[in-house]
Amino acid sequence: MGDVISLIIDSIKSAASTIKNSSSRAKRGIFAGIAVIAIVASLSFTGARIAYKVNYSGHTIATVSSKKQFNDALQLVVDMVGDKDALNVVDKPIFNTAVVLGNDINDTQEVADAIINNTDAIVEATVLYVDGKEIARAESEMLSGVVNHRLNSFNVEGQECTSHFAQNVTTEQGYFMVSELDNVLEVQTVVSSLSVVTEMRQVTDVMVPYKSTVQKTNEQIVGYSAVTVTGVSGVNRVTQDVVMVNGEVQSCVDVNTEVVVAPVNEVVVKGTAKTLASAKQKQAAHAAGFIFPLPAGSWKVSSYYGDGRNHKGVDICAKSGTSIYAVADGKVVYSGWKGNYGNCVIIEHEDGMRTLYAHARQLCCSVGDTVSQGEVIALVGTTGQSTGNHLHFEVIVGGRNMDPSPYIGLD
Repeated sequence: MGDVISLIIDSIKSAASTIKNSSSRAKRGIFAGIAVIAIVASLSFTGARIAYKVNYSGHTIATVSSKKQFNDALQLVVDMVGDKDALNVVDKPIFNTAVVLGNDINDTQEVADAIINNTDAIVEATVLYVDGKEIARAESEMLSGVVNHRLNSFNVEGQECTSHFAQNVTTEQGYFMVSELDNVLEVQTVVSSLSVVTEMRQVTDVMVPYKSTVQKTNEQIVGYSAVTVTGVSGVNRVTQDVVMVNGEVQSCVDVNTEVVVAPVNEVVVKGTAKTLASAKQKQAAHAAGFIFPLPAGSWKVSSYYGDGRNHKGVDICAKSGTSIYAVADGKVVYSGWKGNYGNCVIIEHEDGMRTLYAHARQLCCSVGDTVSQGEVIALVGTTGQSTGNHLHFEVIVGGRNMDPSPYIGLD
């Protein structure tokens, strides 16, 4: 800088000496030269220089040192876009001379970026590759949105999910001609063909049904059933690792099971006793000397006396038309239809004891008849309030129903 100043001072001294001996016209030329020297000196002192402001698409986008620098930037744009046709969409610039500081001049890359950012026909976009093959090219934001929507489309709400494509999917950003980009429908079509693997940590509450436990007791008659403990279903919280492909479960592995609510098992008490008659009652019943009211091997007991529903007799299933016998000698005091009993026979035996035979298909005796033990008095049927062919048999002593089982050998 000191050499430059000395040179300028020497030039001014020389010019001053020359001015004294020059004509007016020459003096004006010398003064112009001195002015130029002064401008150059000023630029040298401040670091300023002459450059070009680039007016592009109606506004200034950069400052270049020369028009060649702008042309170099254009070539860089072509290289970045990878298409020589990019030159056809670039606007012609207007260069305006300006004095600027050296550090106000943009480098070539900055100029190229400014050209791209101000050229509507060139955009930054993303290329989508699957297994190394390009399948889509689109504006970055739109492509990213479509890809993310596909990845998340199989997530389960409320569960922890992570997803990835089954194929090797990669992306690469760059600058492209707008005319080379795919539209949103084209992108959605190709992206929807990609398989999505969704890994999910699933937590669900599963109902655990209660079990039913049967407790048998000989303190209740056969047919008696009562719930002594009400069953309550439990709840288990199950954590599983689930793998799905396009929403279809491929594997499910249990990770943890937590008991949230333990089930309460139902307890049912069922009677096993055929009769609740005491030993004394059984002895008295056996002493009555009754026979069984149906032929041997043709029957099956379906309900005993009491059985939890205040059943007044014993129900003995048999085929329709099976003979019904008088269990002991006696006199028929009723033979006919008797409400829910249907066709019914009542026989009175010695000491006023009575036996009743109900639901008969056909009656074979009449009121006032004297019948002998083993005599057919009716045929098995399902008349009255009945759900199937059977004999309903009762024993009545002193106007009270007795458990008939020990009277006919069912105890």
